Amino acid sequence: MLGWRKRNDGFEWREYVRTTILVRRKQRRDRIGEAGKAAVDNLKAAGQRGAAAGAEGVVAVGRGAVHLGAQGAALGAAGAKAVGDGVLHYGKEGAKLGAEGAKLGTAAAMAGAERLRAAMPVAGNYLQRMGAWILYALAYTWAVLCTLVGIAADYLGPPLAPIGGILRQPVPRLATLLFGSVALLGGIIRAVADGFVQDTWIVLLIGIGLLGALALAHVSSGFPGWLAAPLSSVLAAVRRTLETASSKPIVQRGLAVGLIALVVVAAGWHVWGAASPTTAKASRQARVEPQSATGSTATDEISGRGSAVTGDTLRIGSTVVRLDGIEAPLLYQTCISAKGSSWSCGDAARQAMAQLLRSDRVSCELSGSEDGVSTGECKVGDRDLAAELVRGGNVFAIHGLFSAYGSLEDEARAEKAGLWVGEAARPAAYRELKWEEAKRAAPDGCPIKATVRGGKRYYVPWARGYEKVRVARRGERWFCSETEAQQAGFKSAEQS
Repeated sequence: MLGWRKRNDGFEWREYVRTTILVRRKQRRDRIGEAGKAAVDNLKAAGQRGAAAGAEGVVAVGRGAVHLGAQGAALGAAGAKAVGDGVLHYGKEGAKLGAEGAKLGTAAAMAGAERLRAAMPVAGNYLQRMGAWILYALAYTWAVLCTLVGIAADYLGPPLAPIGGILRQPVPRLATLLFGSVALLGGIIRAVADGFVQDTWIVLLIGIGLLGALALAHVSSGFPGWLAAPLSSVLAAVRRTLETASSKPIVQRGLAVGLIALVVVAAGWHVWGAASPTTAKASRQARVEPQSATGSTATDEISGRGSAVTGDTLRIGSTVVRLDGIEAPLLYQTCISAKGSSWSCGDAARQAMAQLLRSDRVSCELSGSEDGVSTGECKVGDRDLAAELVRGGNVFAIHGLFSAYGSLEDEARAEKAGLWVGEAARPAAYRELKWEEAKRAAPDGCPIKATVRGGKRYYVPWARGYEKVRVARRGERWFCSETEAQQAGFKSAEQS
């Protein structure tokens, strides 16, 4: 049986199986090729159909665009026509309204002109009456003043006759005229620069009083014959001219109009002055020049960054400048507050100066020198440095005939700013107070202490550390004046 299975019996199984597999593989490849060819043919057909459909779509879109463009053009033309018709219609209506408005405006202007023309005589009449009343008031005031002067001359003439006789003498007359003119002129200048403060009124009254007394002395004695006749004729001519002119309506109206214009200008000036802050002229720039031995500089103007030395003195480069018109408390001076406690007002003034100098460059116009130190006016930006210090109550204003900052000090005093919160002594008064206090305790009434510790120095009673200085070593002594100390070879401790 086994031998039968191994026989081929003339049939090759292996060849048969291999041939069958190859045939089936070929058939399968043929079917795949036919399927691919069919797919390619289908794609070609689909592409042809898509191209045809696209062409038909493009044609349809083009036709639609042409149709819509035609409709849009028709609508645009219709809209433009409608807009043009509307503009034309409303333009005509506007032109009609404008013409009617112009007619109404012309009519109103003519009516206003007629009313103004009708009101002008009435206004002129009121102005004439106003001018007449002003003239009457002036004439009445003049008459009253003349009467009062006559009464005063009758009653005061005899008692004042000796004084008038003295004032009519050449020397007293010249002195009275000089002092009265200087006082009056100084008061006017200060009133313009600083306003009508209390000191200004005092100076003005002094000047007016001196000049008035001089005039009264000469008038009471009568005018000389050579002057009386021409003066009488001139006064009579002036009186007749005024009487004739004052009765004319045009003069009365002109006087009323002038008074009204003066009031309007004064009110406008006041409003403008209150609304517009006063601006100083722009500070001019100049390079800093070295200070000479006498304290003067090579130029009258310096500018740069400043540093505070005291409350009224600053340094720009190598130049030391003391501000005009003010004085600061001494550097180590103490003041008394409202609560009774003491505080270093001198050092506070220096700190206020330093604070202002840190804000901007400083420019100074030098006017001279004192004790080797330049003096002048300085500005930080466009602000007056001295005015700012006085306004803040940090320093004192120098009072006198031409004081520039007196009104600012009065304002600071009223507001109790800085020094004015309590009691503050001016430098001269503070020195005198300290001198008298030290004089009572010093040997022989000589309060200046001179020591040889670290050099020959002397200390005045208001100097820093005066109370701590002891005069005990050989060569140390007391002096009654700074001149004596300097002649003995000692130098001021404040300048060391």
